[in-house]
Amino acid sequence: MAFGVARPVSAAAPADAWEGWRTARFLTLDATSGLPHATTTAIVQGSDGLMWIGSRGGLARYDGQRLKVFRQVSRDRTSLPDNYIRALLPLSNGGMLVGTNVGGAVRFDPVSNAFVALQGAAGVGIGTRILALASDGQDGALIASDHGVFRYDARHNRVVSLIEPGSDLAGGAFAVFRDADGTIFAGGDKGLFVRRPQDRAFSRVATPEIGDVWAIQRGRFGRLWIGTGAHGIFVQLSDGRFVQPRLLSGDAPLIGHRTIRAFATEPDGTLWAATDGMGLLRISTRGPFTVSAMRNIPANPASLGGDTVRDVTIDRTGRLWAATDVGASHTDPTLDSIFTVTNAMPDPRRSLADRNVRGLMVDSRDRIWIGLSNGMIDRIDRAGGTVRHLRLSGEQSGQDVKAFLELPDGTVLVGARGIVAIDPATLTPRPVAVPLPDDLPVISLARSGDLLLIGTYKGLFVWQARTRQLRQYRHADGDPTTIANNEVINIVDPGDGRPWIATPGGLSRFDPATGRFVVYRNDPADPASLPQNYTGSIVPSGGALWVGTYGGVACGTATPGGLRFRAITEAQGLANDNVAAVLPDRRGRVWTTGATGISVLDPQGRRVRVVSRRDGLPSDAYNQRVAAMTRDGDLLFGGTGGLLVLRPDRMLAAQSGRSPTLAPTDIEQDGHTLPFNPFPGQQAIRSDGHALRVAFALTDYAAPQEVHYRYRLHGFDTDWVDLPDSVPATAIYTNLPGGEYVLQLQAQIPGVHPRTVTTSVDLIVARAWHELWFVRLAMAIVGLAGVFGIVHVRTMVLRQRTRALERMVEQRTGELRSANVTLSQLASTDPLTGLANRRTLLARLEAARETAMRSGGGYAVAMLDIDHFKRVNDGYGHHTGDIVVQAVAARVAGGVRAVDCVARYGGEELAILFADSGLGDAATITERLRQAVARAVIEVDGVEIRVTISGGVAAATGDELPAAVLHRADLAMYRAKRAGRDRIELADDRDVTALEQAAVL
Repeated sequence: MAFGVARPVSAAAPADAWEGWRTARFLTLDATSGLPHATTTAIVQGSDGLMWIGSRGGLARYDGQRLKVFRQVSRDRTSLPDNYIRALLPLSNGGMLVGTNVGGAVRFDPVSNAFVALQGAAGVGIGTRILALASDGQDGALIASDHGVFRYDARHNRVVSLIEPGSDLAGGAFAVFRDADGTIFAGGDKGLFVRRPQDRAFSRVATPEIGDVWAIQRGRFGRLWIGTGAHGIFVQLSDGRFVQPRLLSGDAPLIGHRTIRAFATEPDGTLWAATDGMGLLRISTRGPFTVSAMRNIPANPASLGGDTVRDVTIDRTGRLWAATDVGASHTDPTLDSIFTVTNAMPDPRRSLADRNVRGLMVDSRDRIWIGLSNGMIDRIDRAGGTVRHLRLSGEQSGQDVKAFLELPDGTVLVGARGIVAIDPATLTPRPVAVPLPDDLPVISLARSGDLLLIGTYKGLFVWQARTRQLRQYRHADGDPTTIANNEVINIVDPGDGRPWIATPGGLSRFDPATGRFVVYRNDPADPASLPQNYTGSIVPSGGALWVGTYGGVACGTATPGGLRFRAITEAQGLANDNVAAVLPDRRGRVWTTGATGISVLDPQGRRVRVVSRRDGLPSDAYNQRVAAMTRDGDLLFGGTGGLLVLRPDRMLAAQSGRSPTLAPTDIEQDGHTLPFNPFPGQQAIRSDGHALRVAFALTDYAAPQEVHYRYRLHGFDTDWVDLPDSVPATAIYTNLPGGEYVLQLQAQIPGVHPRTVTTSVDLIVARAWHELWFVRLAMAIVGLAGVFGIVHVRTMVLRQRTRALERMVEQRTGELRSANVTLSQLASTDPLTGLANRRTLLARLEAARETAMRSGGGYAVAMLDIDHFKRVNDGYGHHTGDIVVQAVAARVAGGVRAVDCVARYGGEELAILFADSGLGDAATITERLRQAVARAVIEVDGVEIRVTISGGVAAATGDELPAAVLHRADLAMYRAKRAGRDRIELADDRDVTALEQAAVL
């Protein structure tokens, strides 16, 4: 790396085509997570693997599942001396050195869970404000404070001053660092100072005008990095010269004269700098010198928590941690196998116009076309590093863009409301003269030979441009040669001129020559049929046809009798049966997105792996069939969170060799913390066995909520105890017998590289006095002697009790019969109104349906709802609301026939089953009830209240399910609400259509 001439970030062409879009995804712990204060000031990983986070309101220890908070407690000398934590340093024995703002430095003892004060240097004192801590290379520490620089000798528990009285550092030091050879560097308001092993005092280092020094770090390639208060970052080269790259000067845009608070170095030499207001700086020192910033983006919750960063560190698994002004943020800075392009990127020029990706296509020039809501289209050109935005006008402006198709001349057809052609050079749209009726929304497009296939909600349209003929194909009930359903979700031509068509009613194969379809549907009696009728993605790959359904992935193979399917579902390990998209990679592996995850299947579909959050998967939902692959093999999936980019080879090859540890993190007995040494070979828990709680965790923070924990106590438990994933892992035992046990702890890590980590801890339970052998022998002798006397007395008593029990049985039998009658009434009756409850109504509806099917008669249903009932509750209280419900229920129940059933359906909603009635009779009675309720005056505590009701009436048709009749009546009721309330509406074809659409969706 040459520092003489600093080049801008963009000077070197990035090797990664996604370089401008790939950003880290941060997780942030803040006050809502349990931190004692939102402003974090220091962060380190302890020698036991736990993360320690200092804040302005106390100290927190984080194990991935729980935060244990330490605060100053008045009159408790073992607590923190001050809640404002400025610096932290892990000690090799599992302890922690803590520097505070006004309370000096203390040492945390992990065995006693107490803070021990450090004794100051004789005649000087280490000061009350500790600004920095660093290792002294001998299990102790170097301390920079408002009194200078000191060394803490851990072996003798004493502090020694390293400065001479009256020196330039006597007024305070801001930073301290020790080189491997023992050389100590210190920074203060007068610059940089050094003390070599042979020196007795610090001397000032000859540097350029750098001002006050706040951070010092030796990089991986031997360079010394100096962070200043307002002059940026300086670098001392191996020959002793100081240089400052232009990108790191104080007035550089990425620094803006802000204080550099801390440094952290990755194993590859990448340097991270914490700034006071400009976020994190990533400084690449290997190859071309580049500097980039990570900052908080308010619209992106996965960005850095805040721009004021007081400390930065890298844990043992390579995660980057930053102490910001709004919490502790952490991420995997090396993760490049999966990331998301959103509408809130660090560089606004590379942001999408919207985060909900509805359509997707990669064109022949490897440009990515993205369909969004409200007629918006984005195009990503990775080669040019740009995102271009286009918004369709007119009636297209309110339409989701779901379909793209590239023509041989490069023109891109877009399905919106109708079809629009876009010039790829100018992004100029123009309408396509395909005479679709009513400018239908177009949801899929495909070419088959010289035919343009257009999928809509009203069937399949085929446009022959040469003859300018448009034909429509719709589903016809009872005709198996028509399309499976009128909603054409996807069209894929495998190249033989007979395209596959996905619909919510099954999979269809279309023959344009005959206009006939072969339909594949789910048949419960045929395990080789489609697993579910709702189909979306269709992918021919590896000699098979892969189909995404709402019942899993179907892998179809051709047989003489047609396609036969094998289902891959959640039972085989699929992330989610609700499959949104299916996409093969260049190696034949099949990737699927679902409502809540991504899975990958091997080419034969026999092994399923699930991408987890620890692999970098965001918690987004993915849209139907929105998937594509770039020229270099990157997989693209669209969802509610943006455009997900997944690099399959990197994803499946990336496996960290750094194994996290699994260990107890906190042990309590009867609510009090037990001493415990966290290091291997010394892990033994000593307890009396009463109310023992052992909290344990895996020291891997990528996605702790996904790790599944269980435990087993050898010598006590017969099997593993599995813990719910939503509960912090804790082994709980009460009244354990005395003895020696082995507590086994296990963490099962999900992801594309799943693994299991197991550890064991000795548990020694002291024997109680009654468990001693001689006490037990004496108790046995006394017991035997007592048995002979008790047997005789017991026999007499049993005879008397037998007679009394016989009388009691007769009495209780009568009471039980009465109770059963009462329970039956409670199970079928609404307790507030005395009407039938929903359960009884549904049973009566099912009986009415069966009667109607046998007799050829019918039945009707009415749904009623009290208008503006919330105003009654808000204005008069819930007690008055209950009385109003009771009064209306009584009025309705008194106005129907004895054979009808009135039920409280929920809240202020009532339902009526009109047995053996048609729509007209039911509507007449319901209208009469509405008028009766409107005329009635309800008096509550001297206040007169009038209410009205709105209702919908539906009559059953054929063998229609009761739930469908109820739903149609409910839709009619809501139309009555929208029409002004206090009215009755009859269900009509609109409700049937709405019901069909709801079933489709």
